Amino acid sequence: MKLKYELSIQEVADKFVAVAKNTETETVEQVFNLNETGAIILKALQDGEDVPAIVDQLLSQYDIEAQEAEDEVKAFINMLTENGLTE
Repeated sequence: MKLKYELSIQEVADKFVAVAKNTETETVEQVFNLNETGAIILKALQDGEDVPAIVDQLLSQYDIEAQEAEDEVKAFINMLTENGLTE
């Protein structure tokens, strides 16, 4: 999965905001709120990590089952796709 835009993640008052910027036109395409898990997943995707690696990262940081972590990662990727943020 490849991200369509350059995404900048900012932490604001214990919340996370992601800004999708078109690198060709330098315009902001979308701004959306993330929770901590979403920020971790998005950063990992930006680093080129695949789903199993992101699941492992979530398992090392949270007390959750592997299936729950995988479901969270896949749901987040689906949300990115539904919002036109992937190619």
